[in-house]
Amino acid sequence: MARASRIAATLVALIVLLVAAAERSPADRDHRGRHGRHKVWPRLAYPQPRAIHRAEEYAASRGAMAFAVIDRSIGLRGYEADTQYSSASVSKALLLAAELRRLERAGEPLDSATKAFLEPMITYSDNRSGDAIYARVGDAGLREVASRAGMRNFEPIPGFWGGDKVTAADLARFFYRLDAAFPHRYRAYAKRLLAGITPVERWGIPQAAGRGWSIWFKGGWRPPGEKNNSGPVTHQAALLVHQSGERLALAVLTDEIPGAGGISAIEEIARLLLSKPPPHRGGWATL
Repeated sequence: MARASRIAATLVALIVLLVAAAERSPADRDHRGRHGRHKVWPRLAYPQPRAIHRAEEYAASRGAMAFAVIDRSIGLRGYEADTQYSSASVSKALLLAAELRRLERAGEPLDSATKAFLEPMITYSDNRSGDAIYARVGDAGLREVASRAGMRNFEPIPGFWGGDKVTAADLARFFYRLDAAFPHRYRAYAKRLLAGITPVERWGIPQAAGRGWSIWFKGGWRPPGEKNNSGPVTHQAALLVHQSGERLALAVLTDEIPGAGGISAIEEIARLLLSKPPPHRGGWATL
């Protein structure tokens, strides 16, 4: 009888631990420090720890570079993931969410005039369209979107949406929670834009991911020598869903110039992380 009681108590304790772990959002099981590995079931993490380590070594060799990856097997990991960078056009994903939330709140339609700004702003990163949307939503709209996504270190720069301070960790959080960023009635439209980036801008993560992945993403870049900015950057952030069901978000930020340098650096990080397909997880529930 005593042995049966001990077994029952052990099973109850195990169930309590599983429920507590399941109630935590994967995006919130993130790091305190550079590596931040918290062991939760299932223990088959993706990307694999070896892949993370190789990506960290590569990022360290490049100098000013950061990345963060979130997947539901283990939470957030990365390199210099809380270091702030000037956003450039990657913040247009937040502008898209802010405008769609403004329309929802104001009861206004998503009309052809608004689409004429949103679609070029996202699909080929038109800056004038970004200016027009920023004039509608302002810094308050961007802050609201960042707060809803759990972005902890986002700082808008008044009057200059391309200078907003972002981190790899925060952009990974935004893209991991991408569905929640948009009002339900506009979600399909918004994701269609983020999946339909013009081919010439489908460098980096989409190039490295290969077959089996559906990708929603936004890049940002700024050449050197332009006025009123903090210097060159090349960034990209994405939500990736594998045909097997694996779901992850990846953000890579650099101070490298656009072109071969920054683009190849982002692509190499993604290649190192995604070189192997997601594992088969039969037998354990994914938390």
